[in-house]
Amino acid sequence: MNCKTCTRSLSVNDKFCPNCGAKIVDNRLSIKGTWEEFVGPFFSWDNNFWRTFFGLFINPKDVLTAYISGARKKYFQPFSYLVVYTTIAIFFYKFFPLNFENFTNGFNQGYAKSSSENPFLNHTSFESVFYGYYNFIMVAMIPFISIVTYFVFKKQHNNFAEHTVFNSYLQANLGYVSMILQILFINILGFSISFFGGLQIFVSYIYSIFIFKKLYNLNFKQIIIATFKFFIYILALYLIIMLFVISIIFIFTKLM
Repeated sequence: MNCKTCTRSLSVNDKFCPNCGAKIVDNRLSIKGTWEEFVGPFFSWDNNFWRTFFGLFINPKDVLTAYISGARKKYFQPFSYLVVYTTIAIFFYKFFPLNFENFTNGFNQGYAKSSSENPFLNHTSFESVFYGYYNFIMVAMIPFISIVTYFVFKKQHNNFAEHTVFNSYLQANLGYVSMILQILFINILGFSISFFGGLQIFVSYIYSIFIFKKLYNLNFKQIIIATFKFFIYILALYLIIMLFVISIIFIFTKLM
């Protein structure tokens, strides 16, 4: 018998190909077998997905450096891990949408009490779109965040592509944490969206610091310096992007 993937000769007792590692499948395709193949990797606690998820909290340096060092079967690959998150996020925000009506009404009422003008601001559409496409926005921001972390930690000698790997893992896990926090603090405990937004920012900062501290063995002084650099670079990048967008809009309006 030969391996169906690489055609290497196999022994009768082989369950996996010794050459390419492919699983040896002799049974015919069935509904039960297909379902087990689909759900097995996600409901087994000893698989790459859960090993990656918990590893990014317990031993993040090992997870982050495994892929770039060539050990690519030990953990979930970073970009596949990110795709799994975005897929889950699409369904999550459909089943657990955030209600922005109360936030908008509360903002307007507070503003009306302190001003003679009543703006009747409506953040609902913007916020709904933002969280509805949050997963895609997050993915789109990874290259920009990677540029920033590359320059912040340039002395650590990781290139831009490696920082993209780091931030893919980081942002995916932050996405999962955000879902858990939303269910706990909004859907169960009933906290406000403004509180949830602030909590997201705080948790994102703490977890990011934790990840890069473990990755680069940073001390307290280095954390403070890295934080200062990060916000300076983020602000500079934001201004550059805004200037670019404004220029494009200006040129477009002139041509119309």
